[in-house]
Amino acid sequence: MMSKIKKEVEDGMKLIWKKVDPKDLKLGDHIYAYKRYGSYSHHGIYVGDGYVIHFTRTETKEAILPHSRVEAETVPACPKCGYQENTGRGVIKTCLDCFRRGRKKLHSIHYFTYGAPQIGFLLKNSGTCSTLSCTRSPEQVVEVANELLGSNEFGKYDLTGNNCEHFATYCQTGVCASVQTALYDTCLKKYRELKNRP
Repeated sequence: MMSKIKKEVEDGMKLIWKKVDPKDLKLGDHIYAYKRYGSYSHHGIYVGDGYVIHFTRTETKEAILPHSRVEAETVPACPKCGYQENTGRGVIKTCLDCFRRGRKKLHSIHYFTYGAPQIGFLLKNSGTCSTLSCTRSPEQVVEVANELLGSNEFGKYDLTGNNCEHFATYCQTGVCASVQTALYDTCLKKYRELKNRP
């Protein structure tokens, strides 16, 4: 019994720290990179040849925070994929470097793990794994991501209810889920229910 618990704890720790060499990525992999000093993870689907399909804000920072002092940073278009920050919206396809770049720094890439053991799941950093099972083949995952690319079918971006992790998890499993925002989303829904009670 103790050896089983020890193995699950070790597996859980691997989920937190394992970095991926971009050369080891395979078609259909659900990957993520930490952003903003590790405060959240950005998710996407690796579609081969150094490209990732991922879901970004559908509105500008100014629309989300109209009275903020945040100014849109003008960054030249990427010479490899043409992506330009603050212009691409919704489901987009970019090179791996644009996917993992944050404030001019290239962040490490990690695999998102499906079918995580329960103890490992409890020990993990939020947004690194799920107890859900991956139900699609790599080819099917890429097909779903490509179908959503450039369309409005995935809907409007919402930080807690429809974000990049929801997108990547949907491509893999057919279920929209975000572990890193689940608790906040549940609390927000309860608050809205209570607020709207007569």
